[in-house]
Amino acid sequence: SAGSVHHIPVAKVVNLAQLLDHLKDRGFWIFGAETHGGKKLTETDFDCPVALVMGGEAKGIRPLLKKKCDFLTTIPLTGNFDSLNVSVAAGIILYEISRQRTRSTKQSGK
Repeated sequence: SAGSVHHIPVAKVVNLAQLLDHLKDRGFWIFGAETHGGKKLTETDFDCPVALVMGGEAKGIRPLLKKKCDFLTTIPLTGNFDSLNVSVAAGIILYEISRQRTRSTKQSGK
């Protein structure tokens, strides 16, 4: 919802490639969301500090940014769907990251 912006850190950057290098230097793993060719979302291990790169709906992730990704993940689609709206795809991926972390926390007893 619109009020969430007051509780989640948001940053605007000029050079995303430099930001990804900066995040890698600080221990983040860079995950790129791809329409095709990435590892199946439910088989992707997000048990690490994550930076998520989402591409534009028409062309996907720019080649320079894709090269900086440590992993590529894909949401498996069935039927006549070729792709999802980027905001819907981001929501699905963020849910999976949260699900894995919740499961991991419960299993470790934290």
